[in-house]
Amino acid sequence: MRLSEYYRLAVEVAMEADPRKGEELESVLLQTKRAYDALDAAGRDMFDVDSLWNPYADSRILCGEGDAEVSTAMWGIDISSAEVLLADRLREKGRKIDAVLSHHPHGRAHASLHKVMPVQERMMRSWGVPVTIAEDILGPRMHDVMCAIHSQNHAQTVDACRLLDIPYMCLHQPCDLLGQQFMQGLVDEREPERLGDLLDLLATLPEYQHAIRECNPPAIFVGGRDRKAGSIAVKFAGGTAAPKEMYEQLSRSGIGTVMCMHAPESHREEARKNHINLVVASHMASDSLGTNLVADRFEEHGLEIIPCSGFIRVRRQ
Repeated sequence: MRLSEYYRLAVEVAMEADPRKGEELESVLLQTKRAYDALDAAGRDMFDVDSLWNPYADSRILCGEGDAEVSTAMWGIDISSAEVLLADRLREKGRKIDAVLSHHPHGRAHASLHKVMPVQERMMRSWGVPVTIAEDILGPRMHDVMCAIHSQNHAQTVDACRLLDIPYMCLHQPCDLLGQQFMQGLVDEREPERLGDLLDLLATLPEYQHAIRECNPPAIFVGGRDRKAGSIAVKFAGGTAAPKEMYEQLSRSGIGTVMCMHAPESHREEARKNHINLVVASHMASDSLGTNLVADRFEEHGLEIIPCSGFIRVRRQ
């Protein structure tokens, strides 16, 4: 398959896992098309046309036209210029590598990270937060994220791929959506009673077993092993951390535990203040879980994957 075909496949499976189902997700794409249609020729020339069919701005082909046939790809959670040089060195030694894939975004996909955050509104609604409140607290958070990443060197890794003529694609939200869907389904099925039971459940999954062996286990940031978990909200998708104000709203709606990939101090403070347990699942293990679910679909179409840079490859066929 061509790289562009794997790209479209990733978007398709992500839309199946997206909590914005049917007309709600179609409305997002329709709004984008209306914005595009309203532009003049100069505006359309600079428009990100992938957004007309791909609602995940943090997932793009960043180097290459997408028409390259790809049978082997080196895939990492984080790809920097060092990994690009590693791929080139492996090629020199005779290893076939047709493309480099990353989970975390770079280039225009990273510069647009804040644009994928509106899915968090739908996630908060599923946890019982009124949509008007979800919108009010998410808007300022999106602006903060945009400001935080605005000055960064987004092109560094992309330029390395361009100079070495290595096709490069990042898939962020698709992997996180599949990982969140998987984990929420597992938690809902097993219904762990206490936080210790939740940690034990995570320890049954190979990605987290690897993280535990490497001294980076899932951890309770707020609460204790004997604390009752109550209703558990899994927060893996949505681009980056949610607004800290959500903890007050989740407490009011009956959520007892939030499980996420990372939590700044402000989140820990708000969780404590609002009597919500906070469990941080190992970041690389959680990212690997979602990436594995996409990688399984790619392997069905013949892709050979060389995992690197924190990607813990586990197959679930």
